[in-house]
Amino acid sequence: MLNRLPKKECKSWVGVKKGGAFTLITLSLLLGACTPEPEATVPETGPDTTLTETDDTDVEDVVEDTAQLIGETVTVTGEVEEDYGINTFVIEETGEVFGDQVLVINTAATEPILEEQNVQVIGEVRQLVVAEFERDYDLTWEGDIRRTIEAEYEGQPVIVADAVEVLDIP
Repeated sequence: MLNRLPKKECKSWVGVKKGGAFTLITLSLLLGACTPEPEATVPETGPDTTLTETDDTDVEDVVEDTAQLIGETVTVTGEVEEDYGINTFVIEETGEVFGDQVLVINTAATEPILEEQNVQVIGEVRQLVVAEFERDYDLTWEGDIRRTIEAEYEGQPVIVADAVEVLDIP
């Protein structure tokens, strides 16, 4: 006795096999179309301290809108009105005679900025508390300079500069 399946049953087995292959191909195409596209990622970078003439904040804005700018990094262009040593100076809008002024503490200073130089400053706006700044930035203002800064600028806005560039403005 031979163990054979009737021909009819074999044909239906072959039919299922063909249908199964078709189903697998169709499913693989559909699933391939459903896979998400890889998303582009943008690398994170630190704060931009490139000095440019764009996105400047006016000295007047720093003085008048201090509350909104505290903790913000700004770019300010102005003329040095007063020099308090290697790391501290006051700037005023370029070309202004009696304009607003703001104190700048240059934490990365290697050379003093001189009066009447035009500069561009990038730094964080803070409110000056002399004792706190002396401690935080290891400042050593001499007696008269410390008293002047404390008397004129205590509680006022100050820009803690990360970068200062002397500009060639005629």
